[in-house]
Amino acid sequence: MHYCGVVAAQGSLQLAMLEEVRTPEPPVRLSALFYEPGSAEDVARELLKLSDVVIGIGAPLAGPRNGRPGRDCDALLLRRGVAPQAATQETRSLADLLRELPAFAPGGEERTGQVDEGAYRRSPLFETNADGVFCALQARRLPAKRHPLGVSMRMEELAGDHVIDDGGDLWHRRIEEIDAIVCALCAHRYAVGHASWLGDPEEGVVVLPGASIPSEFTRRGVMPPVERLHLSRA
Repeated sequence: MHYCGVVAAQGSLQLAMLEEVRTPEPPVRLSALFYEPGSAEDVARELLKLSDVVIGIGAPLAGPRNGRPGRDCDALLLRRGVAPQAATQETRSLADLLRELPAFAPGGEERTGQVDEGAYRRSPLFETNADGVFCALQARRLPAKRHPLGVSMRMEELAGDHVIDDGGDLWHRRIEEIDAIVCALCAHRYAVGHASWLGDPEEGVVVLPGASIPSEFTRRGVMPPVERLHLSRA
């Protein structure tokens, strides 16, 4: 099985992929593969030629319905402390090029729920959010990627999930590659039946790892206290 993640990357798209590496003793390791950034056409061509593929797109797959200003899933993410990801021209094009792959749509009237086991067979494509995946894996809000601690916590999470970069070192990767690989990690959780969703099923939902999604990702205790001096006033 190929577990793929795609995010926007400065006018292009970043694709990354995970494959399980079975060993005599647990745990299962996840071998990471990274691609050069490319166009929507390049990424779609690569994905469509893969067999047994599950794809997490870290960008909207659809817009608001009935002319509404925003989507429920984006509002529900923001309420939990995660900034929604905006669509780009490339991510819109990719969603169109992958239209032959059924996207995850849970149905019903609920605004949150657990992904059914085996859903990846019917719906190998789904929308996710890279920062939301990290928050769900940690069950708390992470510092921004511009903060050194935010980067460090993301790297520690990937290491703890047994993600192995055989083509280098995760610390040497661009942040877009890290975002893409955590979307691929969400694809793995989605495929093994350990993922949940939130949003309006008629409009589009966001999938995150975990048996449930908390009502809020706490920020308590995430940032250690540091001293800062006041500037002198004239």
